[in-house]
Amino acid sequence: MEDNKKIFLIINLSFFGDVLLSNTLCQNIKREYPDSRIIFLVNTPFYEAAKYQKNVDDVICMNKRKEHRGLFGLLRFAFTCKYRNKIYATFIIYGNSRGILVSYLLNSQKRISGPTKFVKHLLTDIWFETSGLTKMQDINGNFLKALTGKNSEILPIEYNVAPDKNFLAKKLLETYTGKNIIGLCCVSKEKEKDMPIETAIEIINRLNKEYKTVFLFGNGDIARKYADNLKKLGCTTFVDLTNVTSIYDLANIIATCKGIISVDTGTMHLSCAVKTPTVCLFYKKANVAKWAPNTKLYNVIIEDSNFTAETICKELNKLLSAIPDKIQETF
Repeated sequence: MEDNKKIFLIINLSFFGDVLLSNTLCQNIKREYPDSRIIFLVNTPFYEAAKYQKNVDDVICMNKRKEHRGLFGLLRFAFTCKYRNKIYATFIIYGNSRGILVSYLLNSQKRISGPTKFVKHLLTDIWFETSGLTKMQDINGNFLKALTGKNSEILPIEYNVAPDKNFLAKKLLETYTGKNIIGLCCVSKEKEKDMPIETAIEIINRLNKEYKTVFLFGNGDIARKYADNLKKLGCTTFVDLTNVTSIYDLANIIATCKGIISVDTGTMHLSCAVKTPTVCLFYKKANVAKWAPNTKLYNVIIEDSNFTAETICKELNKLLSAIPDKIQETF
């Protein structure tokens, strides 16, 4: 196998935002091995989170709830995978037990994992240390050091979009042409990280008074109930996009927004990846050090204590005042 044409596999079987935060590793691999192929293994629902990332060549999926469930499902996946016996190195993000076993069954030449328990370490060639890094994006991006012996570059994650060719984004842009569109994401998969509904109502009202159109984002039952509760409380002056977008649709719609307000969830990282100015809300302050976007890489403001609807809107306007009209810039 020629050095530059090696196949690298990244295994990240976690959630939406976690998959995005592995993109720095993809970029660093391509810088070191320009002609290599980068394959991403993800949980089936997050296929699009990996597919459109910069430098990703192919995505394979594991459906842990159906055909790949349990030990026999895992074996079925491994022994039918088209990349079996062809992989030079596998990076198992978060030291996931299933991922480590898959890398072993795929007969990857090298298997690099984060800190794991002893039993997992038996199936891992290299136990990667974080080298003092604190942000998960930087930790993931530096996995390549296990092979090269040198620190990787800290790079912004990038997600490829084409809003003028995406049906839903294009339709929304035509409907709300000329509007100052602001995206709002209020919920995550952890209740303690979610925005109080009273705060969301005040933000929507304030943005409306500033002649801004609000797109409400979210997916799943929690997001649906949140949107329904907003309406029950008399807050209806927003465009409800909960449960109507795929990940790729969402990325393209976010790319048409002038700015985004988001709690700590995958939508926040996706907004950074498509270069939309973002106010990042950390109701769980302990998460900032590890999960907050790097303010040196992205056009973001991090809010992590005593923030209100008023301060959130002020910070958003501070971001927007520093950039040209994003709609005109994009199209």
